[in-house]
Amino acid sequence: MRLVVFDLDGTLTRTNAVDGECFVLAVSEALEMTALDRNWDGYDHVTDEGIIRELYSRRLGRHPEANETARIVDRFMDLLSTRHASDTSRFSQVEGASAFVEELRDRGWGIALATGAWRRSAEFKIQRADLPISDLPAAYAEDGPSREGIVRAAIERAAVRYEQTQFERVISVGDALWDVKTARKLRIPFLGIADGTKAKALQDSGATHTVEDYRDPQRCLRYLEEAEAP
Repeated sequence: MRLVVFDLDGTLTRTNAVDGECFVLAVSEALEMTALDRNWDGYDHVTDEGIIRELYSRRLGRHPEANETARIVDRFMDLLSTRHASDTSRFSQVEGASAFVEELRDRGWGIALATGAWRRSAEFKIQRADLPISDLPAAYAEDGPSREGIVRAAIERAAVRYEQTQFERVISVGDALWDVKTARKLRIPFLGIADGTKAKALQDSGATHTVEDYRDPQRCLRYLEEAEAP
């Protein structure tokens, strides 16, 4: 069996902007910071868990306590809910995503989710985007803090779900430079979801194949077969 491991924000959902906006506000309030470094590529681990650990270390010299993280997540969820109530279009899926997931199922591919988002926020965005992936083996920020750890956890859970000792092929699908970096470290093929200058940046970083969205499923399937490790 072949396995596709999808990222979420920017890969299956068009939620990068609203997610970042709400995350920054929730964390800034918790740390009483007026300016938060949004150069995500500059963090050691670009996951919700990894970023707050690093910010707490920079500001307070320690990692957040469990209750502090819980309060941030609660505030984050309140903000996401408010944004959704005011503008549902900010929680749409990437064009063709649902149909492509179903196409993969019909063809016997295994599918997993590996996201740097906390589980509660990921499930909220999946539901609001009406994606048919709530039953997938998945790993979240809580399984990190590194993206490599999250992807490994997703693959391990997929192996249990699909009763595989080893997959014939594992390919990751993502939209950001840290997704390319993760695939390179894990030595697994990578398909980028991006267009324009963002696609060029992924290609310059080592992505052999990129597509804008999933509206051409045959092209996407071909690229899943052809893509190489960065």
